[in-house]
Amino acid sequence: MTDALAMLAPQPISDLSDDALDWQVLLHSGNATDAERARYQRWRQLSPAHAHAAQEAESLWGDLGQTRAATELKAAAPRRRHWGSALAASLVLALVGYGGWQQAPALLADYHTSVGQQQRITLADGSQVLLNSGSALSVDFSTGQRRVMLKAGEALFEPADDPRPFIVEAGGEAVQGSGAVFSVRRDGSHNRVVIAQGQAQIGEHVLSSTPDARAQTAWQRGKLIFNGKPLREVLAELERYQHGRIVLSDQQLGAMQVSGVFDLDDPQGLLRTLEQRYALKVTYLPWLAVVY
Repeated sequence: MTDALAMLAPQPISDLSDDALDWQVLLHSGNATDAERARYQRWRQLSPAHAHAAQEAESLWGDLGQTRAATELKAAAPRRRHWGSALAASLVLALVGYGGWQQAPALLADYHTSVGQQQRITLADGSQVLLNSGSALSVDFSTGQRRVMLKAGEALFEPADDPRPFIVEAGGEAVQGSGAVFSVRRDGSHNRVVIAQGQAQIGEHVLSSTPDARAQTAWQRGKLIFNGKPLREVLAELERYQHGRIVLSDQQLGAMQVSGVFDLDDPQGLLRTLEQRYALKVTYLPWLAVVY
């Protein structure tokens, strides 16, 4: 859309936010030209809504931290790796039973989502819970407390105003966040807690919101945001939103820094976007994608 057309056709706020984030990816890619930087300045001055979206995106990108752009590796020639049939067979065998154990927590949970699905839940007390992809939880409310057990995956909690403590259990760890908006994620035997608003408590430790909280909870807005993230970590994150496994054949390649905003509305397109932006190659097999 040209600048003139943009002025004639107002965009929804969500679209402006997406466009503003796309601008940040370009401006920090190391490839932005003077003309593109000038176009961005004109874009952000089109309306107060444009200016607000630009300011929010700039703040969010700054919160993620300044890291070296991935352009040095992005310009490298396409990497081609060869692996024998024995390796391919072993990778496929490693997937046997993958779907079974992946869905096991859901069998005993009150609420669950499949891979790539999100679900908003209203609990009996009015608390709001947003379940992320491949997640499961159970609820146990009593007269003395409100207890939620996160059995797998990730969820964002917005506890309702209630005198009873609101406690989320995950892997033997309890997070008490009655007056907070926070997410809890189970990564194997480890948990990750992100405070979006207010304060929560784990044992004797009090947790508060961090500058990158909005980026870490961008999944609730249908986005994944990376700024200088190692490719191996990006692939691990993308794997959570699609069926099967993503295997990186070259561990050195896994250190390549990746920046970008990815749209969760198209899980199958996430890997294709990486292929196009970073000259990667992907071989697709049943329940398996090999990146090289």
